[in-house]
Amino acid sequence: MHHKLLYIFLLVFLASSCDMGGEGGGEPGPGTPVLKILEPSAMSETGFQLNWSILNPAGFNTIEVLVSEDEEMTKIVKFMELNDISAPYVIFDGLKGATTYFYKVSLKNQGSIVVESDLKRVETSFKMESFNLLTEDSYSLSSKLAYLESITGSRPGIIMMHEFGVWVNPWVGSALLKQLVAEGYVCLTFFFRGHGTSTPVDDLMTLTNDKGLLAKDLQAAIDYMNEHELVSGTLGLIGGSMGAIMALAGNGYEEVLSSVALSPTRDGVFVIFPNMTLSSVYYLVGELDIHDQQGADFPAETNALYDLTEEPRKLNIIPGTSDHGSNLLSKDSLNASIEEWFLQTLPMN
Repeated sequence: MHHKLLYIFLLVFLASSCDMGGEGGGEPGPGTPVLKILEPSAMSETGFQLNWSILNPAGFNTIEVLVSEDEEMTKIVKFMELNDISAPYVIFDGLKGATTYFYKVSLKNQGSIVVESDLKRVETSFKMESFNLLTEDSYSLSSKLAYLESITGSRPGIIMMHEFGVWVNPWVGSALLKQLVAEGYVCLTFFFRGHGTSTPVDDLMTLTNDKGLLAKDLQAAIDYMNEHELVSGTLGLIGGSMGAIMALAGNGYEEVLSSVALSPTRDGVFVIFPNMTLSSVYYLVGELDIHDQQGADFPAETNALYDLTEEPRKLNIIPGTSDHGSNLLSKDSLNASIEEWFLQTLPMN
């Protein structure tokens, strides 16, 4: 019995000691190639350079690189087969900006995979400018403008507005911002007064009591976009909670063709246009976003606003969640639904 156990142990030990190559493995056996993926370089809006190194470059005759739009590698957008097995990199161009791509590198011999890398990801870049907006009452709003330089001509703009009391803007660097920029939109994010690095206010609660102050901030953002050479004169608005109220309040501007409101309330919606008829609005709210102690029932408020809205309109009550505002966008499917909404209601020129 002891001899049998010793024999099994020896087999397991020998099997685990045999390195079959691959990415980041131990010491390779004689003639076994080891593939190591290095950090991408030469990043741009339309491409990148994928890099690797190979130990023991033998036993294969081609290097294959696949680039896909999805993790399942079913949406291949770039393919390269290299006969030079000493090649340490490949350059891809003609890709979409502000987009995440997935890739694999394989060492092949007569068409069969000898070594294949793990799935890797890489993002194309986009332009992000920082500046300050100035309101009519001389408040300075810390702002960022995101867009693709590789697209020529003017295009629609989207203003993205945050919740009450935040010190980190949830829209900056968000998946949704990148998706909208990738589609060609010019996206403006800013901190309302009293938030982030914008001009402070003595009492933050004054913003909840006087939505007209927030309206001045929105007006500064709309004026900026109307005057920007990259923006075509048509705008979309999106916001969470307090930002959602302003995304609805600005729905009455002639240049605003579409609004998206995450977890809104009716308080302050008509501060700019008292007789406004809401239209072209996509509402999103968590089913469980109800706070009895504060008297806040966001699904009920959202439903009431939806009833006040003319077509086109859309209501998405997300089941089983109390997530609020931009926190709802942890779900990729909701980001995709907002992107689709803007493409339909705020079409590219």
